[in-house]
Amino acid sequence: MGIFSKNKDKESSADNNEYAKIIDWPLKWDTGAPMPQVYGNGHKTFLLYMISEPDPNWDGTYTTVIDNSSENKYPLALVEFDGGTFRFGIANEDVFGGLPIADKGMDWYEAHVIENSKWIEELKTIHKVHPYYHEPTWKEKKHFMLLFHDEMLEVVAKDYKIEQFNSTFKDLAKEVIERMNK
Repeated sequence: MGIFSKNKDKESSADNNEYAKIIDWPLKWDTGAPMPQVYGNGHKTFLLYMISEPDPNWDGTYTTVIDNSSENKYPLALVEFDGGTFRFGIANEDVFGGLPIADKGMDWYEAHVIENSKWIEELKTIHKVHPYYHEPTWKEKKHFMLLFHDEMLEVVAKDYKIEQFNSTFKDLAKEVIERMNK
C-alpha cells in the first residue's frame, strides 16, 4: 500500500533530517473504521478510537456498520497526551504518500514519533519571543503522529497514557469532559 517504508529505524538521526519512527502502540485501532475523536483544552489532548478486535468467525461476506451515536458498547481506547498542541484530519490514507516524510519511516495504520521534528522547531521559534522562554523544556517534547484510515493525528506532548474501555462513544466522551475539567 502506498510508498511507505517498513523501516523500524532506517533513517539516521546523525543527519538531522526529519523522519518517522514506529512506536509500539499497545491498543491497535480498527483499520476500517476507527472513528477517532479528539478533544483538547490547551494543556492536554485526548483521543478516543475504536480498538481492532477481529471477528474470528468473519468469512468476508459481510460488513459490520458501527454507529458512534448508538447505545451499543464497543471496545474503545482513550489516550491522554500530556500536551495541548495538536493537528487532526489533515490527510487520509489516499494521500498519505504526499506527506513530506512519507518515505522516511512512516507506515500505514501505525503510531510514530517524528524525530528531528520540523513542527517542534517551528513551535520553538514561535515561543522564543516570550521573555521566559526556556529551551530545556522543549527537550521533553515529542511529536507523535498516528495514521488512521480517514484521518491522521499529530500531537506535541511529553508523553501519553492509554486505557481500554467497553463503552458507548457518548459515555466515553463524557469521561473525557470530566477529565479535562478537573
